[in-house]
Amino acid sequence: MDLFDFHKSFISAKKYESNLKAQKDSAKRYLDLLSTREKKMEYPKEMEFFFYSKTRENADGLKKDLEKIGYEVYGIEKSTKDQYSIIGVTPPLSLEQEKFKNWIEKMNEIGFINDCNFDGWGTLLNTD
Repeated sequence: MDLFDFHKSFISAKKYESNLKAQKDSAKRYLDLLSTREKKMEYPKEMEFFFYSKTRENADGLKKDLEKIGYEVYGIEKSTKDQYSIIGVTPPLSLEQEKFKNWIEKMNEIGFINDCNFDGWGTLLNTD
């Protein structure tokens, strides 16, 4: 079955593709910044991640899928936009460019399958 065979009410195939491109562009900028700013390149790094969903049921499904692959979900909160926010953290990840791009693709896909939007990720830069 193709990823786009699922019927989606919140995340369309177009939105999925657009978000994936934006996330990859952001990752490239981050890795470029990391290589020029961080005095001591520390790999791997934990990544916090952010998703949102229209329904609690979809958010719960996403949480289960993320926990199955060893990620910690801090919680699911109802936001002011009548959406649910899902926030958590990964175990340390490799920041080698291809592996990081693959991780971003995987996060977008897990979100899409659960009809949740992968809204981004973050980590701290070491500038000591």
